Amino acid sequence: MNIKNTTWKEFLINKGFDASVSKSFIGFISWKEGENFSNLGEEINDVLAGYEGKIVAKDVVYDKYKSIGILFFSKDISQDIANNVFKAIQSCEYNEVYDINDIDSI
Repeated sequence: MNIKNTTWKEFLINKGFDASVSKSFIGFISWKEGENFSNLGEEINDVLAGYEGKIVAKDVVYDKYKSIGILFFSKDISQDIANNVFKAIQSCEYNEVYDINDIDSI
């Protein structure tokens, strides 16, 4: 999949997630397990900038890439769905965005 001009909402729909889940996706923040996130508040503000309405935050972990994250949705979804959304996003980032030969420096 060429993600160059694809939004995360479009990506999630293309990956087979329910349209209502995909449309409710606001954004995410992720970091490597064991790392401190010194400017988490600033990152949250950046993700939510310009958004008005209900916000539901879901804590997520993906062991394959040792990633931790927070997903933001405009409606409540199950933790299982949130975990699957995070897995899809992380897999995309690691397989289509990052240089796999330079993955330890991410």
